[in-house]
Amino acid sequence: MTTTEASTFLQPRRSGLALGTAVLLATVLMTSISGGASAAPAGEFTTFRLGEGGYGGNAIASGPDGNMWFTNNANNSIGRITPSGKVAYFEVPTDASLTNSVGLFSIAAGPDGNMWFTGFYSNVVGTVTPAGRVTTYPVPIDGMLPLGITAGSDGNLWFTLDSANGIGRITPEGEIRLFSTDGAPIEAQGPSSCTMCAYEITAGPQGSLWFTLPAAGLVGRMTTQGAVTTFRVPTATDPSPDNAVPVLGGITAGADGNLWVVQPADSKVTRMTPKGAVTDIDLPSATANPVSIAPGPGASLWVAENGAGALSRIDISGAKVPATVTQFAMPTANSLPESVALGTDGSVWFANVVRPVDEGAGLKLQVGRVGTGFGALVKVKVTGSAKAGSTLTCSYATKQAAVVAGAGFQWLRGGKPIRDANARTFTV
Repeated sequence: MTTTEASTFLQPRRSGLALGTAVLLATVLMTSISGGASAAPAGEFTTFRLGEGGYGGNAIASGPDGNMWFTNNANNSIGRITPSGKVAYFEVPTDASLTNSVGLFSIAAGPDGNMWFTGFYSNVVGTVTPAGRVTTYPVPIDGMLPLGITAGSDGNLWFTLDSANGIGRITPEGEIRLFSTDGAPIEAQGPSSCTMCAYEITAGPQGSLWFTLPAAGLVGRMTTQGAVTTFRVPTATDPSPDNAVPVLGGITAGADGNLWVVQPADSKVTRMTPKGAVTDIDLPSATANPVSIAPGPGASLWVAENGAGALSRIDISGAKVPATVTQFAMPTANSLPESVALGTDGSVWFANVVRPVDEGAGLKLQVGRVGTGFGALVKVKVTGSAKAGSTLTCSYATKQAAVVAGAGFQWLRGGKPIRDANARTFTV
């Protein structure tokens, strides 16, 4: 028997991200995903040891199948982990001319029901289907070093270039176009000399793409037509391409309609309004080195603190800034958390590298989750008959104090997206 499924994608509203990139799944058997029997207490960790790890590019994101997907540079693979901790790896082709490493960096759910990722060493953007089929697309100019990636409001994926003054756009079919960040022709400049090279990127207010420009101390906004506006972060210390630690790092849109940016070099989190007004929040540790930020449930933001070996929750409810910050130490010693993402179970998931205790031993990769005090954010169900010719209907309902700004739909058959089946209803 072939099973048809509906996958519902919670989308960001134009004024901000309501729930993050949460993705939920329901089958025609009229069951709904609960994401767990009960809400895990805030700060309760569950970790899964995944063996050998590598520095940099260990990112994590929620997928269209209710699982979490992550990158692993140690084995050049995209990983999929279920809520119970079962892991599958899908290898990404390597480039022998570049030390046999893809340089996996970022991953995000796309509007087509697949996961999309960047490979900076091999200069590619790639996609992996829920079934694990990997396809890569070369960036049309050599040496661009693609880094951050996000789904845009226009139905395409957008990515940054660490070694060029540009932002890339790729369609679900794999067509790539590059847009300049400074009005000059796009060219490879090298990360050590490129002032207008972007780092991380997110969909945000005004239907635009927002990105960090560490070497310039700027946050950029690009429309889906490629028009760029930049805003200075005045508290960013000594922006320079030569900085060992970026002055600006991860960026996300909050439920309050603002942009939130981490400052790794200064251990701060910065709130930026869509007009560019800036307010800073100090993290509990002076050496926090925040590298990743993502929305959580209940009007919160979660930060991965690579230097402090901790995750922090920032309460952004209301207009109060500085906001309340609560820090949770990682349960494993020598942790270097690198990425955080909201899961459909209401937990915040993370990718973490653990430094070896013994000299000469290798790094270890760990994926896990931390309780937020919230359970599953929404319930999704499909009603109707699976009989040929019948119409199925997908619906969802919120369970927590959060607003679903909008939803997109992707019907799956046997775990694979059905082409052009993106409406609330589907005829079998």
